[in-house]
Amino acid sequence: MWVMKECGTPDVPLFSALRKLQTKLTTEMGTIWHVSTFGNKFYTNGVAQMFHLDWANPFVRPQICPYVEVSSTVSEFYQAKRLMCTDVNLLQLMWADFKNAPGGQHFYIKELARLRDDRFVIPMKWLCVIDKETGAETECADVYLVDHEITTGVAHLHTDKLVRILAKDLMSNILDLKNQGLKIQFDHTAPEWTKEMPHPVRLKAQGRPTFTLGLMSWADDVSGNRSKQYNAHTNVYMANLNLPHSKLQQEYFVRFGSTSPTATALEQLDGFAEDVGPDRWHEAYDCLLKQEILFRLIVRVEPADNPQQSELCSHIGLNGNKFCRKCHVGGPAREMETHVGYCSLYKEGAAQTANETAKEIVSQLVAATRGNEQNVETMQTASGIKDPIAQFWIQQLIQKARGLHHQYISNTETQDSRLKNRKLKGKARQAVKNEIKDKIEKDLMQWLTKQPAHRYSKLPEDSPLRNQIRPGDHLNKLLVLEGLDVHRDTTVELLHTYLLGLDKYVWHASHMAWNDAQRQLMAIRLQSSSVDGLSIFPVRGQYLVKYRNNLIGKHFKALQQVGVFHLQPDLLENEHGCLLLEIWKATGELGALLFYHAIDDMSTYLEDLEVLIGNLLDMWGAIDPNRILNKPKIHLLQHMITDIRNGGPAILYSTEIFECWNSIFRMCSVLSNHHAPSHDIAAAIADLERFKHQVSGGWWRGEHGNYVCAGEGVREMFQMNSEIQCRLGWADSKVLPPGTVQRAARKNRVVISWEVGCIEEGTHITVDVSTLSNPSYRPADGLWEHARSLVSRSADLCKESLWVFYDSPRQAVSGDTAESPIVIPASDPRSENGLVQVERFAVSGQPDTRMNMPVLYRESALMVIDIVPVQNIAFIFNAQHDCLTAECAVEDQNVHQERRITSLTQKGVRHGTMQRYFVNMHALHNAALIRRALPRHFSKPKPYYDDRVAKHQEFADKVSSVNTKRRDAAAAKARDTRARKKEVQGLQPEMS
Repeated sequence: MWVMKECGTPDVPLFSALRKLQTKLTTEMGTIWHVSTFGNKFYTNGVAQMFHLDWANPFVRPQICPYVEVSSTVSEFYQAKRLMCTDVNLLQLMWADFKNAPGGQHFYIKELARLRDDRFVIPMKWLCVIDKETGAETECADVYLVDHEITTGVAHLHTDKLVRILAKDLMSNILDLKNQGLKIQFDHTAPEWTKEMPHPVRLKAQGRPTFTLGLMSWADDVSGNRSKQYNAHTNVYMANLNLPHSKLQQEYFVRFGSTSPTATALEQLDGFAEDVGPDRWHEAYDCLLKQEILFRLIVRVEPADNPQQSELCSHIGLNGNKFCRKCHVGGPAREMETHVGYCSLYKEGAAQTANETAKEIVSQLVAATRGNEQNVETMQTASGIKDPIAQFWIQQLIQKARGLHHQYISNTETQDSRLKNRKLKGKARQAVKNEIKDKIEKDLMQWLTKQPAHRYSKLPEDSPLRNQIRPGDHLNKLLVLEGLDVHRDTTVELLHTYLLGLDKYVWHASHMAWNDAQRQLMAIRLQSSSVDGLSIFPVRGQYLVKYRNNLIGKHFKALQQVGVFHLQPDLLENEHGCLLLEIWKATGELGALLFYHAIDDMSTYLEDLEVLIGNLLDMWGAIDPNRILNKPKIHLLQHMITDIRNGGPAILYSTEIFECWNSIFRMCSVLSNHHAPSHDIAAAIADLERFKHQVSGGWWRGEHGNYVCAGEGVREMFQMNSEIQCRLGWADSKVLPPGTVQRAARKNRVVISWEVGCIEEGTHITVDVSTLSNPSYRPADGLWEHARSLVSRSADLCKESLWVFYDSPRQAVSGDTAESPIVIPASDPRSENGLVQVERFAVSGQPDTRMNMPVLYRESALMVIDIVPVQNIAFIFNAQHDCLTAECAVEDQNVHQERRITSLTQKGVRHGTMQRYFVNMHALHNAALIRRALPRHFSKPKPYYDDRVAKHQEFADKVSSVNTKRRDAAAAKARDTRARKKEVQGLQPEMS
């Protein structure tokens, strides 16, 4: 503001006035104070208040998809099977033809309606059907047909079959039918809900549209410092699952919920539970419909790292005997060494459910009133259920029970008068003790229902909750949220389970077997990896090897894609060398599949996934049968099959965007005074959300109750200023159309004739010029201009010397774009007239026996160049040189420093002249396109073992034998230790 005044800017407000206005606007964002069941105090940015901004934001509202989508390709959460099987009462309840009749009729599920052909139906689910060929969207409804007898008015509902209709064919809703005087009485076979027409929500909405949003919440412990000194906070962030995944991977769409250095994730999520659920409706302004609406929030997914997800599930954790939060697998060590126990680890067990968990927790609370801590611990060990909130009360109940037992049973001075009768003995005396214990149990349960006192006092006097165990107060609130089953919906996450799990295990097993020379050799080879077509930075081999035990997710993602190409026989000399190569291949093949962004054929994809996961588990069993017992993430990997089947691609639940958002939280923490961190950070981020909403053109309620938005100049500032967009985490999703050619910079443009500069001279080049017969590719003056890059059909930016799949004059093949390959007519530099020179490579008929990947090679000794239109370039991919066959040498090379060549040297790989390459089937970028372009036999996995069960039983025998010997040795050592101590203790009296 000082600079503005110095520059003579008129009407600069006072700093105090600016702060006053900011405070007023931010107060409306709804920062709320909470007291948890443990008494911890923290602040939240109201979840309903945060998500009501999505409806009023013109950049967000058009992206919201309120209906379940039916698509042959699954790329979004709202397209997955999970929602198709969800209770219809938890999905979108209302449909209206907003496109053609914005103020028209509202149709609700479970309400009678009439079609344009005069048939009666009851809609049960609203859908958006995507046409496979054109991508066109059609709004539909799954309905029950109704037979109506006009004379009697009796109607029969056909609930045995759902019929799909076009939503636009609906003509009259329940209100219209009533106004028309139509009387319908359903017969005795109709469900109970047919008696509740109109729909209860219609009455609540009072003419306003209603919507349902899916919610994804994330929680984790985060440091509030940028330095290495850890400043523990627990954060909760949220995201709108009705938005496309491409948007949810931008920081702009992440909503901050709360933070606290004292309150746990479950305590904070309990505070949010007040705003979510099927009966919690919130007002908002819909900037698309230009009217007020009602919306509700349903929690559907809880992604996080594995320890945090165990906490959210009230699970005992990965170190328990029952280590899986999603199924009932696990048990005592000796039991898991049997054939049945060990083999159960290689498949999904019976699914755990939230209802079962809640009942088990209540049983533990009741058991705690008996004062026997060992019994409670035995229950927790046997079930794998240990709820953090219930544990707080269990400890208090045990202490109180022990005190009361001592007072009324053990202490002769204060014990029950009946126990003072010495004639009372045996069973009669025990019966009295049991009666006293039952009374203590009842009293303690009554005491528990009145805890915590600050929450109990707020319950209405006639509320039945006053005499019950209450979720949120006494146990995990997430266990009873409608629409959420924490065991099912804590999806297995790629970063912490695969990259920091399975990838990390194979890297550790490999480098631990190498000596220093082998590690240095691996670093040199990694440094030579080609990253073209991988969407990663150049591989820093020296760093990866030097800090091999401290790598993070991005490092393992790079190793997964290129590491296997450098595992030559000189790095596989240990006893498990061949198996290590196989496990590297299995890890890479599976990783490429897991990182799919869209799944075209779900059944084939899941079949491949099941085989690849089975192979990986079997290989680990062959290397170390104990590994699956010691590393629960190996077993958890199998649950990804069910998670993907129900919820879509695993990438939808990746947590990297939330990890990235931690940097925003951290800056707010650093800039606070740390006296009230939860409040100050929540208020600072609420102010940020307010600013983001206003500059985006969002609407809010003005002083007079009307809805207003920022002026045109403010809105244009966000739309036109890329710096502000970047600061707010917005990424413009504009994609250049396929075939777009980017010209070289004006000073670098070179105009050439075709004969002089377009085709290299030489006798070893064969040119296919069939494309040039098309007149549109023959400029009148014969002059062409070199271009810099082009956009492929997959929206990849293709530059010179990249590997591409393209449509040749003969067939779709792969090739390497030659030097200076892209040209456009100089007189008419339109992208559709551009041409590309591509060196053609053939794909082998069968995969390489060692690498199990397609091989690229020249069909003849001559270099074959295809000249094709730029529109023929399909997509880029990564290929790695076959250094083993080409015998590529390691030699001294000059070091580059500060972008200059120095006289210093270091070892590097000099690739041989043999033109033999592998199509990188481990690459994540365009993995689906690569498999679609190649014949099926290149990507169809084969089981590593034909009889998996027999192999697992063999592994179990090895585990039992090894662990039995280990236990016997430990027992013998303990006996020797006790004998020595006893001998020493016996000598001490003699010495004294």
